[in-house]
Amino acid sequence: MNITQNQQGGISVFALKGRADSVSADQLDHTLRQANTVRMILDLSQLVYINSAGLRVLAAVLTENKAGGGDLLLVAPSSKIRRVFRIIGFDKFFRLFDSLEAAVREF
Repeated sequence: MNITQNQQGGISVFALKGRADSVSADQLDHTLRQANTVRMILDLSQLVYINSAGLRVLAAVLTENKAGGGDLLLVAPSSKIRRVFRIIGFDKFFRLFDSLEAAVREF
């Protein structure tokens, strides 16, 4: 997985490219926790696959961010990724946005 990070108005924005799976889950977890912020947006437009290991990382970071008064917003997941979120019920916990601009406005 390739992860890039930038800042938009005090919000950490991460773009994920590739697969969030058992091989890359530790990298994802480490990268998100190193950001040291509770205001995060993940751009999923180039994420092609996610499994339970990747989902566990997202759930843990969302829980910690919300406990700290922040959030973890998700942007532009493919229909396949949206379907995974819907099937396991994550669409009830994560807020999904079609554009980065829309997600940034939520903070």
